[in-house]
Amino acid sequence: MWRLRATETTPGNLDAQVQEILAQLTDDIAVWSRLASEYDMDLYCGWFMEKENEGFGVSAITLRELGPRGIELSLDIYSGDSATPKSHQA
Repeated sequence: MWRLRATETTPGNLDAQVQEILAQLTDDIAVWSRLASEYDMDLYCGWFMEKENEGFGVSAITLRELGPRGIELSLDIYSGDSATPKSHQA
C-alpha cells in the first residue's frame, strides 16, 4: 500500500491537495496503466466540515488528472454540527 498525505489546508482545498500529491508522482500514463492493471487505486479523502451544510467542488482539471491514471476519488464527508444534541439546537 502507498500512503501519501497532503498538507492540511484551512479552509480545505481539495484541488490543491490532490495536485500536491500528484506532483510527487510520475506523469507517465503508461506507468499508471500498468499499475491500474495490477492494483486497485483510490485517492481517499476525509472531508471534515465545520457546519452541517457546507459544500465543495472538484475541478475539471483535477478530474482530468485522476481519470487517465485510473485513480478513483473516494470521499468520506463528516458534518460538523451532527454531534450537537437536538435539545441544544436553537
